[in-house]
Amino acid sequence: MNVYQDFFKQMDAEEWEFFAIDFLAFHEFNILQLPSRGADGGLDGLVEFNNIKYLVSCKHYIQSNKSVGTNDENNIIDRLVQHQAKGFIGFYSTLPSTALLTRFNSYKKQNYEIVYFDKDSISDALPSIPSYILQKYGLPNNIQYVMNVHPSEYQPLKCMECRDDILSDEYSIRSSMATLILDNEDKLEFVYGHKNCINQYTRDDLPWIEIDQALHQDQLIPWNKTVSNYLQKYQYSKYFYQNKNEFDTGIQQRMFPSNWGKHLLSLVE
Repeated sequence: MNVYQDFFKQMDAEEWEFFAIDFLAFHEFNILQLPSRGADGGLDGLVEFNNIKYLVSCKHYIQSNKSVGTNDENNIIDRLVQHQAKGFIGFYSTLPSTALLTRFNSYKKQNYEIVYFDKDSISDALPSIPSYILQKYGLPNNIQYVMNVHPSEYQPLKCMECRDDILSDEYSIRSSMATLILDNEDKLEFVYGHKNCINQYTRDDLPWIEIDQALHQDQLIPWNKTVSNYLQKYQYSKYFYQNKNEFDTGIQQRMFPSNWGKHLLSLVE
């Protein structure tokens, strides 16, 4: 079963069209025209890639699981001519029918650029897409941050200054960070907490990461590599690994699954 089935189902037809545009924009298509409400003349968007203009056609049949057939995608060439496009992109939450694929192949032989994304190819691409895009469309069920343990087993990750839990809610997560500092003996120390509490210790020449970033594997892995590099340059305090282990254990309770997409921002050093 496709793990994104519920994600697709909770979008309506209009949201599916805008999701298609976000999906294509992430894959470096230049957006020329957004979806419009009402009659659209068979046009759900116009995009450009490698100097070729593409007409985007979206079909959202996930509720019925009906394949997209030739009756659903009619007059493709006429639509391309009308909108002065040389290429066609089908964006489908189900699969194209065999008859439609045959028609696509015939258009390719006429030198039209034909591309389609179905539920499987879209799903394959989703893990590489920033999670902020997925969350716009409700993945999963409009949850902003996950909890990977039962509430009775949850262990707060307390700010090292004020001792409040920095993982307790969205505000705390977004307003907290981890960083490397130098102690009074110029030894490397690992600290974490609310930004307002630990900003006084941060240095421009030492790396830091926001908690919102650290909850994504694609951000946590390079962060840990950065920390390892600094351990080659400095001696570390006797509490360094204790603090880091507490941090690593704590954030695992709220880590995003790897197939939820990547964090938008690059690691800040």
